[in-house]
Amino acid sequence: MKISRNIISPDGSRRKEDKVLTIVVKSGWKSGTKITFPREGDQTTGKIPADIVFIIRDKPHSIFKRDGQDLKYVAKVTLREVSSSNNF
Repeated sequence: MKISRNIISPDGSRRKEDKVLTIVVKSGWKSGTKITFPREGDQTTGKIPADIVFIIRDKPHSIFKRDGQDLKYVAKVTLREVSSSNNF
C-alpha cells in the first residue's frame, strides 16, 4: 500500500513523503484482521507519530465461496461425465 505522510526534516521543516507499506496476506486470515504499522503516521513536533492500521475485508468472488477457512466451488456435472471419468 502506498501512503503519503507528513514528516519533519532534521532542520525542522515539514515535507510530504511517499512510502510503500508491504502487507503479506497469510492464508486463513478472516475479515476484520488488523495489520498495524507502528509510528508510520504523520509526524508533528513533540508528538509520537500515529500507527497506520489496515483492516482485511473479504471481497465476494463470482465462483468461489468462503466457508470458514475453506474455499468452496460447486461444479455441475452430468452423470455421463462422472461415469466416463471413473476408473475404478
